[in-house]
Amino acid sequence: MAHKITRRSLLISTCCLVPAVHLLNALDASATAATDYAVIPVPLTQVDVLDAFWTPRMEVNRKISIWHCFKKMEEFEDFGAPKLIEAAAYMLAKQADPKLEKYVDEVIDRLVTQLNPRLADPDKAVRVSGHFSEAAVAYYSATGKRKMLDAALEISNVIDANFGPGKRDYISEHEGQKIGLLALYRQTGDDKYLKLARFFMDGRGKDGYPRAGEYAIDRTYAQDHEPVVKQDEAVGHCVRAMFLYIPLADLAALTGTPEYQEAADKIWEDVVGHKLYLTGGIGAIRFHEQFGSAYELPNLSAWNETCASYGNIVWNQRMFQLHQDARYIDVLERVLYNGFGSGVSLEGDRFFYQNPLRSFGNYERFEWIDVPCCPPNVVRLMASLGSYIYAQSVDSVYVNLFIGSNARLRLASGNTVAIQQQTGYPWEGAVTIGLSPERSEPFTLLVRIPGWARNEVLPGELYKYADKSEEKPTLNVNGQPVELKIERGYARIERKWVKGDTVLLQLPMPVRRVKANSQVQEDRAMVALQRGPLVYCAEWPDNNGHALNLLIPEDAKFESQWRPELLNGVQVVTGNVEALHRQDNGSALKEQPHRLVAIPYFAWSNRGPGEMAVWMASEPHKAWVAPFPPVPIQAVRSSGGVQKAWTGYNDQNDDIRALYDGKDPLSSADESYLYFRMRPEPGTAAWIEYELKAPANISSAQVYWFDDRRFCRLPKSWRLLYKDGDAWKPVANVEPYSVVKNSFNTVTFSPVTTVAMRLEIEPATKLYKAGEIGPPGAMFLDKDTQWSEFGLLEWRISTA
Repeated sequence: MAHKITRRSLLISTCCLVPAVHLLNALDASATAATDYAVIPVPLTQVDVLDAFWTPRMEVNRKISIWHCFKKMEEFEDFGAPKLIEAAAYMLAKQADPKLEKYVDEVIDRLVTQLNPRLADPDKAVRVSGHFSEAAVAYYSATGKRKMLDAALEISNVIDANFGPGKRDYISEHEGQKIGLLALYRQTGDDKYLKLARFFMDGRGKDGYPRAGEYAIDRTYAQDHEPVVKQDEAVGHCVRAMFLYIPLADLAALTGTPEYQEAADKIWEDVVGHKLYLTGGIGAIRFHEQFGSAYELPNLSAWNETCASYGNIVWNQRMFQLHQDARYIDVLERVLYNGFGSGVSLEGDRFFYQNPLRSFGNYERFEWIDVPCCPPNVVRLMASLGSYIYAQSVDSVYVNLFIGSNARLRLASGNTVAIQQQTGYPWEGAVTIGLSPERSEPFTLLVRIPGWARNEVLPGELYKYADKSEEKPTLNVNGQPVELKIERGYARIERKWVKGDTVLLQLPMPVRRVKANSQVQEDRAMVALQRGPLVYCAEWPDNNGHALNLLIPEDAKFESQWRPELLNGVQVVTGNVEALHRQDNGSALKEQPHRLVAIPYFAWSNRGPGEMAVWMASEPHKAWVAPFPPVPIQAVRSSGGVQKAWTGYNDQNDDIRALYDGKDPLSSADESYLYFRMRPEPGTAAWIEYELKAPANISSAQVYWFDDRRFCRLPKSWRLLYKDGDAWKPVANVEPYSVVKNSFNTVTFSPVTTVAMRLEIEPATKLYKAGEIGPPGAMFLDKDTQWSEFGLLEWRISTA
């Protein structure tokens, strides 16, 4: 049965995830919906992006990225196809493309055919992704074609008939379902979809629900550990979290329920205050792809999934709509230009799943991957970028992002205003905003003054500038200076606007040093560089093949230069620093002058794999130079480490040199440097040997075990042996061998004179049951699996 599509879709913007509900028509700000956000984005169809930075990227997205993804999904499966359909809808709303539309129609035919059998089984219908409904609304709004929308409505009606108050409970394993239901509500005006979304939101955390497998083992994984309104910190899988927090903000706006907003606010404060990377990425721990503890922000192993950056952008847009505060756009912008921007190559056909802030050269973008969720999210965000630039309320117009563009909007009075923005952002800080109302009229223009231009790296205390800048933003209207009256991060300009009025914003862009809160252990004695909204990194091609050996003196001076030939044109940061080098292949390190060249973080890994660092050492002990075995060790052998194989994930940092790199670990889970893992067959011991340069008298040893909180665990036992002639003999240890986390495990023994020492390890074996997330790929297992894996961060021996 076809549902009536109402003009409610013109009055309520869901923006960003589903801006399509108002894609086809101009927004009438004089009309108001019953309850929703007080501020709504100026819709995609009313904004033309004409920007030197973004327009070429959007063209690559339209011509290369979306077709690359569609082609790969033909080869594998339709994973992510609804997100690509949504992206195609945004593209078609802006520009006719018969080839794309025909292709998408065929994809929709295939998807609907696949979904129809699920209608007879409510348990299958309820598991249809909310992305399907989002895409259905977007595609109908852009093309007027109902096939996918009718299927989405039919599926949702089956869900509504079987689940809800007085019916069955259901707690989804992935939270995108509620976003899809709210898209249908906003499109149709039928409040049963709103009620159902609220029912599913309120059901999370309910005890007594029959959970299974991983969802029963760790209920924080899917934010199901307690009712959402009682949650006050970000936990669990980051992407699932974002797709929960987005509809949480929506429901706060749509229902006026204060508990929803209070929960969203507390969680946001936790993320920004404790768990947000400098690049805007989120997710510290690989297992469960989850948030870490407060201030746990490892750089090498940072998860920072591109999907999570997508969700973080959308969530912060919603939070802005709730609060009309620029600090949410400050976070959105940081993610957009950095943690999200790095997710796709400059050519548009290679992608990152993870976006680490450090690399030893063991990671690069993939063409495709076994869980290809990130590429479609890149494509749909890029396709909808125009809907993030401007917003409006009944009496105000907001300029949120500095992107060259033309926009048209209608005020509450019915007057139409044309906006023209011209800028060289993010390379230059000059922004010209022209306003041309059809007739002269007073209204408020709110222009964001970014926190980075007000000596604030990000909201909260997680990051601070290490230097002070006396340069301040300036604003003028029609050539006359205007006092900056900043309210909630916006310069407020109230006047009667006439055709041809011009606002000029000047944002100073000095190169700034950034330091992390001292509670971020890994970033102590480290510094990062930022210019404007861009975070910079050192990458190997520009720095003599290295990046991790750099040392930034306290008094180093930096400047920026435009390099049109580099990485499609970028502003680089340069300065005189030091680089550590090993002398004559020995153990001594020497500082040598070096001319640093840093590039924007989003552009790294476009020239092949190699070292990269966002955080660079300000003290020598934090720099890294490839180690040589220390005296008295000559060579290192093992029974076999984890074999390296390309997976597309940042999981190739095993290196036997980790055992003697001399870096004191922060904990057993420390992945700030290299580590060494071993996977012997269950019941089989493993060994590592140090061959010595000459006979030496050895009397003690220290081992620091690695535990990645995933499948690499502490061993069952270990012992030391020394070589006596051709035989290996156990040492006479004075105290028992300990197996303890987060500290060196030290053993002393009667001194032995030998030419080799052997560390023999018996791994622990763990049973992972079917239905749990298990090794080796962190996928849900279809059968029980026995697994033996352990690792080391350091092994040191001491002479008597």
